[in-house]
Amino acid sequence: MPNTARAAIAASTVLHVFDKLFSRFQWPSILSALIIAALVWLWRRHAEPQRTPGLCRFLFPREIWLHRSALLDLRFVLFDKTALALLVGIGALFVVPKHIDAVAKGSGWIAHNGAHASLGIVIAYTFVLLLVEDFFRYWAHRWMHESPFLWQFHKVHHSSEVLIPLSQLRDHPVNGLVDLTRGALAVPLVTGAFLLVFPGKLTALSILGVNAGRFVFDIAGAQLRHSHVWISFGAVFERIVVSPAQHQIHHSRDPVHYNSNYGSQLAIWDWLFGTLRVAGKHEELQFGIDARDTERMLTVRAMYWVPCVDAWGIAKRWWQRRRAGSSGRRGDGPRANPV
Repeated sequence: MPNTARAAIAASTVLHVFDKLFSRFQWPSILSALIIAALVWLWRRHAEPQRTPGLCRFLFPREIWLHRSALLDLRFVLFDKTALALLVGIGALFVVPKHIDAVAKGSGWIAHNGAHASLGIVIAYTFVLLLVEDFFRYWAHRWMHESPFLWQFHKVHHSSEVLIPLSQLRDHPVNGLVDLTRGALAVPLVTGAFLLVFPGKLTALSILGVNAGRFVFDIAGAQLRHSHVWISFGAVFERIVVSPAQHQIHHSRDPVHYNSNYGSQLAIWDWLFGTLRVAGKHEELQFGIDARDTERMLTVRAMYWVPCVDAWGIAKRWWQRRRAGSSGRRGDGPRANPV
């Protein structure tokens, strides 16, 4: 294959990776978040005119958007996602042509099956895939909190001292590996089951490359989950769908909020497994982890390195206890101590 063709494939792969990494930042979700936040501002302006600032200051308060944590989010995301996309693009330069042909044939198979699938099957597959993926997301997320070893990597995400939409992308690569494994289990499980029942008639309903159910969730204010804008769906709906306020509670430093609201889109898993906390009235929350870990992860390099050092310490202590034959106490979980 000519070098120019390989370069074109690599560039296309980089763009595709960027598109996937920032799929939650499609313009409809950003626009809907701005509209919903503006409606919240109008309501507050009417209820408390003296205490509510102007629209621009309400949406983009300097103390949040220029906070050291927000600026670190920006630096981290730019480095992390750019590096990942470039690594994948470099890998694409060495892809054997027959592998590229296989990908093309696979895309053709999906398009062909999509054209022959009935609307009922498409909707059913889309819904079940969304449901099962969200179930796996819940347990993967909960596992990263409850495992002392995995928490060392997940704490990078929780180290944000203020929340802005980019905070959702503050993840350690090991965190991403857990997410990748979760998806690698959930998607084949659902797809295999549907292929057995509906052979040759399978495709998912998507909008702008995102599962249609996920797209609806995204335009319903998902961008505001990592923000200062408090939006509760009420006690009834918050047992079904995760509201922005519920996820903000999940990020809270207050010990009373620990170990709650692990759900990604659906709150039914938190409700079923006893980790649900409805938002209720507006609360002034403080975000982040303990001060010592926060100060240790104030650079992009430290956000990669510190979790590895801490995880190694957890693993080493576990191995030493095992060799000593002592049952020992299980290592501290993510939120075992006040922050």
